[in-house]
Amino acid sequence: MLRATFAAVLVISLSPLGARAAEKTILLDVENATCGLCAPIVKKTLSRVMGVKAVQVAEATANSDAVATVTFDDASADVGKLITATTNAGYPAHLKN
Repeated sequence: MLRATFAAVLVISLSPLGARAAEKTILLDVENATCGLCAPIVKKTLSRVMGVKAVQVAEATANSDAVATVTFDDASADVGKLITATTNAGYPAHLKN
């Protein structure tokens, strides 16, 4: 009985942690990333944010900003941290509509 109670308490206490953490993928429009070296800089910058799992950056075209596809663990990172990282590197970003 004691063992079952302990197991139930353990499961209940750990459940909220597992429920909150999720992998998310977002798209960011990245401004000022117009040269051939910009996309790798943006990728490296985003990759250094704790919790980021994967980053792909499509270079800017004449009609659109560069677009970063970022997959991250939302328990460690969030959109604000990602935008702050690119902005501090000189590439302001916002969620792609």
